[in-house]
Amino acid sequence: MNDGINRLLNDHEIARLGRLALGSRFAVEGSLAGAHRSPLKGFSVEFADYRQYVPGDDLRHLDWRVYAKNERLYIRQYEEECNLRVYALVDASSSMNYSHEGASKFRHATKLAAALAYITSHQQDSVGLTLFDAEVRQQLPARSGLEHLRQLCNMLADHQPSEDTDVALTLHRLAEKVSRRALIILFSDMFDDLERIQNALAHFRRRKHDVIVYHVLDKAEIEFPFRDIGNFEDMETNETLITNPREVRAAYQEAFADFLFRCQRICAGLDIEYVLATTDQSVGGFIQEHMIRRKRAGR
Repeated sequence: MNDGINRLLNDHEIARLGRLALGSRFAVEGSLAGAHRSPLKGFSVEFADYRQYVPGDDLRHLDWRVYAKNERLYIRQYEEECNLRVYALVDASSSMNYSHEGASKFRHATKLAAALAYITSHQQDSVGLTLFDAEVRQQLPARSGLEHLRQLCNMLADHQPSEDTDVALTLHRLAEKVSRRALIILFSDMFDDLERIQNALAHFRRRKHDVIVYHVLDKAEIEFPFRDIGNFEDMETNETLITNPREVRAAYQEAFADFLFRCQRICAGLDIEYVLATTDQSVGGFIQEHMIRRKRAGR
């Protein structure tokens, strides 16, 4: 049943994930009893408030002590603990195909998504998947169980990026579809108009979702280690530029540092957790360290 996860993570990486937990900072909504606080009022776990009785309510939940005081019928409401829904949104545009050495950004993103899906399934919560570029290419609804995890991982392993990206437009569309509060995890290089991405992420926050952004980059994109004159190709437009890296390195690094700062500032302004994930990092250890940080921060 675990052939899917084994296509993306080795046994050592999987072993490091087994005792980790993923939660939401905010109240979530769900249909199953779980370990996460729900904003919905039910009749289980912890008392929350009263509301006036209406015909058809279960009489077992009437508070007779309140009735004895004011001769009015009130129902006791409770906050129920519900399962968490996690939605992994993986940027599958052609720019994610880039690799200087080792795995591409897309392959690294699929491993990160698989690791978090494994943790979510292991704690019996629900996880969904969306692979997108300028459009949604493949999608799985949020479900739990080993068979669902297998299908999700196989979908990640089989997909190949090929098209241009429109992160912002796709995120807006997805924000409209995710109706219940959830944990949204975006895996992307964020190579799009940042103002539009900011508006799209704000759309999720307005709908009360918790959001994590895994900013997936190749280390070479940050450090620009190139030395020889050559062709540099835009992976989405296929445009090429002949340049001397030594002449443009300082300006490039300054511009890219500004890009990273803007991404971080956008997330901070929206109360979104920002995680820089470079492709040279071990997935198992990286996720383990991140989950420990989240736990210490009370997330």
